[in-house]
This record gives sequence, C-alpha cells and structure tokens, in this order.
Amino acid sequence: MTPPSRITRRTLLAGAAAAAAAPVLATPSAAAPLRRGDWASVRYRGLCADDPGGRDALAAPHRGFRYEMSYNAIDLTSPWANEQNHSPDVEETLRTLRAEYGEGAHVTQLYFYLWDFATTALPDSALANIERVLAGLRRARTTAVLRFAYDDGVREGRRYTVQHIQAHLRQLAPLVGRYSDVVTVWQAGFLGAWGEWHGSHYDHEDHPDAVTEIMRGLVAALPPMVQTQVRYAEKRQLVADRQTRDRIGYHNDYLTLGEGQWDYYVPGNPGWPDYLAVSPHHPVDGEMPWDKGQSTDPYAWSEVIDPIAAARRLQTLRFDTLSMVHNATVTIPGWRTARLTERQVAAAGLPAATGYFRRRDGSAVERTAFEYLRDHLGYRIEARQARWRRSGAGLDVELDVANTGFAAPKRPRPVRLVLLDRSGRVAAGADAGTDWRAWLPSGRAELDGEDRTVPVTRVRATLPAPRHPGTYRLGLLVTDEGRDGRYGLRLANAGVPVADGVNVLGEVAFGRR
Repeated sequence: MTPPSRITRRTLLAGAAAAAAAPVLATPSAAAPLRRGDWASVRYRGLCADDPGGRDALAAPHRGFRYEMSYNAIDLTSPWANEQNHSPDVEETLRTLRAEYGEGAHVTQLYFYLWDFATTALPDSALANIERVLAGLRRARTTAVLRFAYDDGVREGRRYTVQHIQAHLRQLAPLVGRYSDVVTVWQAGFLGAWGEWHGSHYDHEDHPDAVTEIMRGLVAALPPMVQTQVRYAEKRQLVADRQTRDRIGYHNDYLTLGEGQWDYYVPGNPGWPDYLAVSPHHPVDGEMPWDKGQSTDPYAWSEVIDPIAAARRLQTLRFDTLSMVHNATVTIPGWRTARLTERQVAAAGLPAATGYFRRRDGSAVERTAFEYLRDHLGYRIEARQARWRRSGAGLDVELDVANTGFAAPKRPRPVRLVLLDRSGRVAAGADAGTDWRAWLPSGRAELDGEDRTVPVTRVRATLPAPRHPGTYRLGLLVTDEGRDGRYGLRLANAGVPVADGVNVLGEVAFGRR
C-alpha cells in the first residue's frame, strides 16, 4: 500500500471560531467544465451544535457508546431477570434498549450463553438461533461486541475443556464469518463467569498451554478483518506466539479510574505498559460496574465517575466502545447533565471536533459530557479540504482528512474516491491506495510530551473520466469490502451529504472529449 502523505500538523483549537463560522465554499458550476490542469478547491467545516443533526450521534460504524443484550443459545431467552423484556426479535430489543437507556448507540455487547451445550456439540437449532440474532443486527445496522460464554454466574459452573472450546470455535467460525460486517470484535470469552477469564472449573485461564491453544483456535476462527480481546494483560502475555497475540486487544469490565479494586487499567499496574502499547492498534472496549440501583452485588459502584478524568483515560488508552447500560442510574445521568466547555477540554489535553463547541455564527456553546464522549470515542473523521483537476488520465483528486476522535480506526477498510451519476450509481472510481488505520488522532492526554495537535492526512487518487459528459458528484466511500455503503464511514462535516454511504464532496462537470 502507498502510505498516506502527512502534511503540516495543525493545532486542534486554533482558529476554532473562524472555522466554525466559515461556509463551505461553492463547488464549480456544472455549466463551466474544468479545463485540463485547472484545480478546483473546496474547504469544509466540522459539525456545529446548531447544524441540522449537530447534536445527534454520528452513525460511524464500530465505535461509540454501546448497549448490551444476552441470550441463551438454546432458546433465545435471557439468563437475567431484568432482561426478560428482551425479545428474540433484535429490532424490538433495540427499541426497548433505546427507550430505557436513550438514543446514541450503534453498537451492542452481544452475549450468547452456551451453558446447555458446554460439553456437547452445538445443535443446528442453537446455531440457527445465533444466526437469527446476527441477521437482526444486520437489518438494524447495528454491530456487536460479540462474546460466547458458558457460565452465567447464576447456574452451576460447567466442566468444559480446551477441546470443547476448540470444537465450538470450529462450529461457530463459518457462521460468524458470514456476519463479519456486524461483528465489531469477537471477544475471547468462553472461560469463567460471563466469559471474563476468572473462576473456570479447571482454571484453564491460568495455564499458558491452555490459553495459547484456546487463543490460537479463536484467532484461526476470526474473520480476516476482525480482532479479539481479553480482559487482563497477564492473560494476553500467556499466549506463547506473537502471531496470535497480534490479533488480541483488551476490554476493561470494571472502569472506575482505579477507584475500584478490579480496575487494572491504571498507571502503576503491571499491565499498564502493555495496555498503552497495544491499544493504539487493537480494539479496546469497556464498561463501568453496575451501580447499586441496578445490582445488589458487593462490587456495584454508586459514585459518579468524573467525566474529564474518564475522557482522559479513554483517550489515552484509545477506547473504541463503552457501555452506556452499566452505571446507568448514577454515572450516565451525571454525564448527561455535566457541562463541558472548549476551554476545559483543551486544558485537559483532549481533542475536540472542529466547531464542536461553536454555533454556526462562531459563538461558543457548551456540550454535555455524555455528548462529548459519545462523539469522540473511537475515530471521528473530518474532511478539511478537497482539490481536483482534469488530467490526461482522468480526474486527479486530493482530499485532506483529520481524525479528531480518541483512536485511530482499528478495522481495515478500502478507501475509494468515486464519481456518482445523476441516478446515484458509481460511474467511475479508484482505490486511494491508503490504509485509513493510519489516520491518527492527537497525542495521548495522560502521557507527558505527546503532541496534542491533530495530524492532517492527504489522500490521493486519479479517477478515470466517465464515459458520458455531464455533471457528477465526487465522493468518498469507506466501507467493508463488498458491503453495502450504508455501513460506511460518515464524515463529521456540515454540508457533506451522504448518498448510499458515499460522502459527497462536490460536483464536477465533464464536457465532451
């Protein structure tokens, strides 16, 4: 692949008011086709709070807040009394979750409990149930943080072996592969209560040979673009071979900023260097504990977790997804009411999308902490400027993009520049030959000496001229190979409409050859 060119690094907040107020420049008139060698240029601005949809969640895949749903594979009931209103109809369950926890998530944690089949083969009926749920997620355009487990902490723990897990992985691999577009990450799971890798009957999670064999089997089962996660650094370090470790990220299932004894993602913990090293390139998921309004368990947490401190930790460890179901009666309401300013965010060493704390007239506006976290978890890609010109080969295009989110994209996807005709069909296109995982965010907030500016990356391609004269829409398409563009990247820009997943950057007129 041709590496993206990195142009001058720009400060995140300098000129924010001017950028917020600046209009998108007009595109060339369809009545005046470009002459060969003449450059046309369009500048873009980020979404302001008072733009249409400016306070809504951006539907960018595989990132942001998430919901949670759990099913017994035997019959698609839930193991939990408080989830008995969760239906096998996934779209209905998502409506229930939105009503209970609010809008704003396009990802869900998805548990399948295999308790009934821990030491036997999965029957076709169980595989069909799993497929029914994954198909429902696809229809709902929602993706899954996927985990399979045997022990639910309610029923007696099962006595499964490494061989049982490997056999189930072989059964599940083709099914998950068919629905790889809706799988954000396939977590290691299987071992221990809730698949969290503690307390399994044979303590497989403590034995390097067992851990290595299980993780080799899981990595072999992963679709090519999907990675896996474990909860603890010491478990990842038990995996003997590097090739397997290179597909493993992390999930923190007790995010309390170190205030609770089961949060290991803190400076000074032996695993901290590994969390820092792994998180920039591997998916990271998290959840806070249940609060005492949700659970009577002794580990329940009922103090509001400071949103600025949380944002700094999430950004430093490059989190992609975070549960909005956990701590939903304490911390989440606190985040929904806490007000943040541009100055506070900048002082904390955190990024903010261009114009995010501004109205269209350039005046300042506050945002809630919930909004800020929702909109900056994972990646947030903005177009800054596009340029194009006619050439002997067709249309030369340059597009400058910036990532104002917490993390780089973690999932490989082709980057294409395309021309759409009047009917919306792709009349011409070209692969940009760039890896969007190199669209890096700003430096990490909790690490001294890291650059807090947001890099700007230039994407280049030459598109063949369309066969017929006329006006075409130039656009950016970033989606899974062979998948519907509606699951693609949505740029965080005002004045950039989306047509079937294509971010429309401007219009280009082609005369007769």
